[in-house]
Amino acid sequence: MRTSFFMAAAAAALLAGCGIGAPTYPQFSDTSYRIEGMTAAPGGGAATHSVIYRDGPKMRVEATLPTLGEAIIVFDESTNAAYVLNPTRQSPTVPAAAAQITAPAGSTTTPATTAATTTTPPASTAVAQTTGVAVRIQDADAPQPLETAWEALGADNARSTGKCEVAGEAGHEWTPRQAPAPGVERTACITDDGIILRVRENDRVLWEATSLQRGDQDDALFGIPPGYQLIDPQAVAEQVGESMEQLDSVTGTAPPTTTTPAPAPRG
Repeated sequence: MRTSFFMAAAAAALLAGCGIGAPTYPQFSDTSYRIEGMTAAPGGGAATHSVIYRDGPKMRVEATLPTLGEAIIVFDESTNAAYVLNPTRQSPTVPAAAAQITAPAGSTTTPATTAATTTTPPASTAVAQTTGVAVRIQDADAPQPLETAWEALGADNARSTGKCEVAGEAGHEWTPRQAPAPGVERTACITDDGIILRVRENDRVLWEATSLQRGDQDDALFGIPPGYQLIDPQAVAEQVGESMEQLDSVTGTAPPTTTTPAPAPRG
């Protein structure tokens, strides 16, 4: 009986090693959800609170960024329109000449965006008397969905290291078969329907969900609110680009951190 047990265990281990009986790689799709959690940069520093909304190709991120502080980023992959929203009634610190009231060419508007006027006020009041500003940013500067890097990795290039549970949601831990860089091990806890619950790089948690609600999201979350003023991105492009690095490091679109090996002891 004992011999049969050990033979069965060995066979199961062999099958799992060959990928037979192993969990199926998540099916990433346009799942709609609201997820809340904590985000940290690989290089160190305290984790900050983040809220992410997804509805098909549309995404909204509410996060604390290094140079912008509390910020809201809305992005629609289907229209390639990305904006940083600054919900304040005070005039932003940008040159008045950089203010533009008309929407950039090629951008789309929703009912929430039609309140913007097409008449440019005098330069001295170009960014005053608004409920906030919306800065158009390049797609490359917009934070990508957490799922993007893992979907691109694909089942052939990932392996499961076991089950996981985060924020009351069950999933499997996945890691690339080939390390993204020497000394770097990146793992993610992912639900079967492709929602990222946690991301680790070595021993540091870069993202961890605290709550998740699936379901369609309000379209108003992804548009420019009434009364917001569109700002020429050239005035703040560098500042926004630097601020996106923290979010990109979590999604996997930025190069991973590397660990410098300690010098060998002298003999």
